Amino acid sequence: MFRSIIGPLAIISIVSGCGSSTYSSAPSTTGTGGTPPVSSAQVDATPSLAFTPANISLTTGGTVTFAFGSVPHNVFFDNDPAGAPAAIDGVNANASVQRTFAVAGTYNYYCHIHPGMRGTIVVGSVQTTTTPPTGYQRVGDQP
Repeated sequence: MFRSIIGPLAIISIVSGCGSSTYSSAPSTTGTGGTPPVSSAQVDATPSLAFTPANISLTTGGTVTFAFGSVPHNVFFDNDPAGAPAAIDGVNANASVQRTFAVAGTYNYYCHIHPGMRGTIVVGSVQTTTTPPTGYQRVGDQP
């Protein structure tokens, strides 16, 4: 009885595995961090000493509003890269300050008051990544 069941199941399994393609040929396109760039965004400097969201994809010429709550913060750009907007110095609480990013690039920023409080803004076009096909391909299929 056992052999009479195993044989047909093995054949069905082999045939069904050979008869299909298990991959998608479409490339995966995502922006930095998995989202396309936006023209404006808000970064909250939180009481838990974090910038939220910590990573933003922004279009060239886009604007970020840094919203400071009850805990004071500031914003400085690592090594003051060319094209970076002016730092937001001082002790800022219960205020919002906007900065425009006119030059494409990656801008890492941090709070002088709270070491370890960091974020990144990537300015520019969508970065395309192509995911290679996975699984098996039938003979004659085009990728």
